[in-house]
Amino acid sequence: MVSFIAGVVLLFLGILLGLELPDIDHQIPFLVHRSIVTHGFLIPLGVFLAIYKYRATPLRFFSMGFNLATVTHLGFDLFPQAWVGFSLIYIPVWGRTHKIFSWVWISLSIIICFYLTFVLMRNLWDMALASGSLGVTFGFYASTERTFWPVVIFLLLGMVLTLALPSNGQAILHKTLKPADENDIFKHE
Repeated sequence: MVSFIAGVVLLFLGILLGLELPDIDHQIPFLVHRSIVTHGFLIPLGVFLAIYKYRATPLRFFSMGFNLATVTHLGFDLFPQAWVGFSLIYIPVWGRTHKIFSWVWISLSIIICFYLTFVLMRNLWDMALASGSLGVTFGFYASTERTFWPVVIFLLLGMVLTLALPSNGQAILHKTLKPADENDIFKHE
């Protein structure tokens, strides 16, 4: 029970940090808004790598929450009013990128953050917590955004595409959704 409570607390902390982290580039003098450093998978990957060896502990929930909150933030960033100016990804020293690169970078980052989350999942309960946290972060973030349905559709497609990749999430879904073998009816464990 204690590890469950610790996991939920860490998930919540990951969500809080993940929602705000991409826009931290507003407060850091050497970064520009939509910096490739903060608006992508680089920091979530760093968090994942720092926690991965402790994935059997509740620490994995921090990374899961962080990744899913980043997915939500980037999902809304994927649909700006126009792909110009501060909507474009900024690469230090290089400058603003083309709108196609910016769209591909954010899209790929969403897929990678989903994947990192699925790799950390151990069971259906983890999947339920992750789904719930994605729903909560999406609902919270959507209340301040003008775009809704394009983000929902893209995130659902991204999740389905990511689940097609080999990961713990795919294994959990496969095991859960696997049709019962008629011979299993007579087996007792």
